[in-house]
Amino acid sequence: MLREIRCEKFRTGIVRFHPGLNVVLGDDNATNSIGKSTLLMLVDFVFGGSTLLEWNKDIVDELGHHHYDFAFEFDGELHRFRRETIAPDSVYTCNEAYEVHSTWSLEEFNAFLKQAYGLESPGQTFRAAVGLHLRVWRKENLIPDEPLHASPKQKSKDCIDNLIKTYGKFEAIRELDEAARAAEADLKLVRAAANSELIPKVTKTGYAQAKTQIANLERDLEEVRQNLASYATSLSAVINKEVLELKVRKDDLLQRRLNVAGRLLRVDRNLGGRRSLHSGNFKDLQRYFPEINTARLSEVEAFHDGVAQILREQLKESRKQLAEELNLIDISVAGIDAEMAAALGSIDQPESLVDHVYKVALSLQSARASKDGYEREQDQVERLRKAKEALAEEKQRILIEVETSVNTGMREIVSEAIGEHRKSPRLSLGDTSYKFEVFEDTGTGTAFFGLVLFDMAVFRATSLPTIAHDSVLFKNISNDSVARLVALYANNPKQSFIALDEIHKYGFATALMLQKHSVIELSDQAVLYVKDWRPNRPSAPLVETD
Repeated sequence: MLREIRCEKFRTGIVRFHPGLNVVLGDDNATNSIGKSTLLMLVDFVFGGSTLLEWNKDIVDELGHHHYDFAFEFDGELHRFRRETIAPDSVYTCNEAYEVHSTWSLEEFNAFLKQAYGLESPGQTFRAAVGLHLRVWRKENLIPDEPLHASPKQKSKDCIDNLIKTYGKFEAIRELDEAARAAEADLKLVRAAANSELIPKVTKTGYAQAKTQIANLERDLEEVRQNLASYATSLSAVINKEVLELKVRKDDLLQRRLNVAGRLLRVDRNLGGRRSLHSGNFKDLQRYFPEINTARLSEVEAFHDGVAQILREQLKESRKQLAEELNLIDISVAGIDAEMAAALGSIDQPESLVDHVYKVALSLQSARASKDGYEREQDQVERLRKAKEALAEEKQRILIEVETSVNTGMREIVSEAIGEHRKSPRLSLGDTSYKFEVFEDTGTGTAFFGLVLFDMAVFRATSLPTIAHDSVLFKNISNDSVARLVALYANNPKQSFIALDEIHKYGFATALMLQKHSVIELSDQAVLYVKDWRPNRPSAPLVETD
C-alpha cells in the first residue's frame, strides 16, 4: 500500500497514508483550489499515472520543476521511490534517506507495482487495472454513462476486455482467441497457396468431379491389371528390367524438359518486358503440403533472380542455349521411345499399354491431389468455425458472470447506503459495446454517483488494490447517503482515497470518522503547497517536518 508522499513544496512537507480509507479534508466553506483534487491527482501520479502534468501544468509554472518522494509497503517492507516533474517517464529507486539508487522506466515501475500487488491477469498493465478507478476532477474517466472508459477515445470492446481482465477471467478467452486466430491464419495460408497455383484450387463442383474421376480411373487400372494377368507368359517381358530402366530414363528426361521449357518461357517473357512471378517463402506450406516440390520452386526463384541482373544480350544467349538443350532432350526421348518399342515388339502387349498405365496413374495422382486439397481446406474451415463458436460461447458466459457480479454489487451498495426502495444502476455487457443505465435521477451529481457505485462494486469483488474518488463525485448526493458510503469505504481493508469538504453536514458520527481517517486538512488558509497562486492570495508559510 502507499505509505507516504514527500515534497519540499508541500506546506506540511509530507503526507502519510494508512490502510483502508484515506480522506483529504476540505473546509466547511467548500473552498475551491486549495489542493484537494491535486493531492488525489498526486496519488494517481505515484501510482504510475501521467495526468498530473497534463492537466495541472500550473503546478510547474508556479513552483518550478521539483520532485516527489514516496514509499509503498509490501509484506512489511518499505520500497522508496522518487519521480520528477522534469523527467516524469523515469522513476528512481531510493534508500531510507531518499537518496537515489537506480533508475527505472515508468513501464518497469508499473510492472513492479503489478507484481507487488499480486495482479496476475495476463495482458493487463497495472495502469489499465488501476487508473480507471482513480477518478479525479479533470481526468478523462469522469464520463457518467461510460464507467468502463478511461478516456473517451477508447474502444468499447477494449474497455470490456479490460474489465474482464480485472475480474481475472480473461485467460480462457485469450486461449480460445489465439486458437481462432491460428485457425484463421492456417485457412488463409491454404487459400493463398491455391490462389498462387501452388496447389490445386478446387470448388465444391470440382471436388465432386474429382471423386468421380478417381472412381473411374481406379476402375480403369483394375481392368488393366486383369488384362495383364491373361498375358502371364509374356508378363515378364512387359515389366522386364530393360523396359523399366528405359521408362525411368524417359521420366527423368521429361522432367528435365518441363524445367527447361519453363525456363525458356520465362526468358521469353523477360525479353518481352514481362516480369515473372516471385515464389516467396514456402516454408510454412511444407507443414500442410509436404508433397510440394520446394527444390523446384527454389530453382525457379534462383533463376529469376539471376535473370533480373543480366543484360538483354545475355538473355538472348541463354535462350539459344535453352532451345538447343530442349532439342537435345526431344531427340533423346524419341530415341528411348524407339528402344521401348523394340523391346516390347516381341509380345502381344503394345507400348501403348505402358503409356496408358502411366497416364492413368498421373491422372489419378492429380485427381487425388484435388480431392485432398479441397478436404484439407474444408477441414480448416470447420476448425475455424468451431474455434469461433467456442470463443463466442465462452466470452458470453464470462460477460454474464461479470455483468451479474457488478450489478449485484451495486444493488447491495445501494441497499446499504440508501435503502431497498432506490433503484441501482445497471450494466449491460455485449461483445463490443455496453450500456450503463442510471435510473430515476438523471442529474450530473447522481450520474457521478453511478461511477462511485460501479468502482465500489468492482473494488469489493476483485483484487483491484485501490480506488480514489474526488469530492465532485459526491455532489448532489443526499447527506445521509454519503454518510453511509463513508462507512462502506472505511469497512474495506483495502486502501481507498476520497476528498470531501463540509463534513459536518454528514452528521456528528460521520464527521468524526472522516477526521479519524484524514491524511491532511486543507482550507482557505492552509493550502496544499507552500505557495498559493489563487488571485489575491498570499503565499502560505512552509511548515518544517519532523
